[in-house]
Amino acid sequence: MRIGRLSAVAGLAAAGVAAGTALALGLAGGLGPARAPGTTQLGTIRTASFTLASNANGTATLTINPKELLDPTALQNDLAQYGIPAKVTSGSFCSSDPHPAGFAQVVSSNPPGPGTWTPQSGSQTGITIDPSAMPAGAELSVGYFQLSSGQFAGEQEAEVVLMDTGSYTCTSTPPDLNGSPSGYGESDSLGLLYGGPGPSGS
Repeated sequence: MRIGRLSAVAGLAAAGVAAGTALALGLAGGLGPARAPGTTQLGTIRTASFTLASNANGTATLTINPKELLDPTALQNDLAQYGIPAKVTSGSFCSSDPHPAGFAQVVSSNPPGPGTWTPQSGSQTGITIDPSAMPAGAELSVGYFQLSSGQFAGEQEAEVVLMDTGSYTCTSTPPDLNGSPSGYGESDSLGLLYGGPGPSGS
């Protein structure tokens, strides 16, 4: 079953999520990372477009604000602070074939299962990333697109997979919202279609 493939209709972002994975939609605000007193873990990093929070077990939970355009550079840098190797690209999607196994061990959701959000709902589902489960030589690839034409013009799309750090290719074509990226199976990736500033996300 395809994990995390989402579709949208008339301003509604509908999440089709297999058990154990999802991408977060929610509202975020504030600035800067913080360390909890007496611990070596980072606390929570809040930006206009996302929140990234550390957990006691060494994982990190990402929540994305659908009313803001994603800041790929900030997300890549902040994931690195949590020990999560990632390549976050805007207007392109990078992948490898063959690709590393173990995506479901690296990425999970809370709560698991399908969910539906509107940009205004405030409903939140966290995508939890476990850096200790990352296969050797692999990194998270997050391809981000602002869709300017077609049925979902005005929406934002993100695709998340594992790729081989030393051997990958990138394309400027957004992955198909109704299927898995080329070379990846149903359980090897997570897709998101959600609102943005303007008619679909205001």
